[in-house]
Amino acid sequence: MTVKHQKPISFINTCNCIVDESELEKAILWYSEKPVLGTKKIFIHGEYPAVSIHKEKIHVHRLLMMYWMRRKLSSNEYVHHLNHEKLCALQSNLSVMIGPGHQSLHNKGKKFSSEHRRKISEANRARSGKVKLKKRRKIPINELKTLLSEGKSINFIAKHFGVDWTTIKQRINENPELLEVSE
Repeated sequence: MTVKHQKPISFINTCNCIVDESELEKAILWYSEKPVLGTKKIFIHGEYPAVSIHKEKIHVHRLLMMYWMRRKLSSNEYVHHLNHEKLCALQSNLSVMIGPGHQSLHNKGKKFSSEHRRKISEANRARSGKVKLKKRRKIPINELKTLLSEGKSINFIAKHFGVDWTTIKQRINENPELLEVSE
């Protein structure tokens, strides 16, 4: 169904989410690039209240925080419920936290069993085993200097040697004489 003109949005709150519906309506309209249906259902998605906006499920607390901040949140920004009540999406109960600080806040004071600590350790080892360190590549300095003096771009040179552009930048930083013009 295509909606051509935006009508006021009414909500069916199936999960008893505590939310200012007028703020939620403004947030939905701010987030959406085109008109939305006049009735929206607030439902539990995962462990949090959510709404659907053009087939995209979005948690109510994140949507509201994005609206209040007038920007999208990055993946390492978390919306924290100050009173730990997941169903309460009032502005006074929400704050933005960055990365690991959010998880450590929730784990503060908790005592983990030795079995739980062992599982965390195994997961960390498995994850770290997947990260491969790049080997340092030999790049002939004379050839690099020639390419630079010919005015070749860093991206061109990186492709020539089969490395990332950051490797070329690093070699130039290590050998500033490469940028000196010879007469």
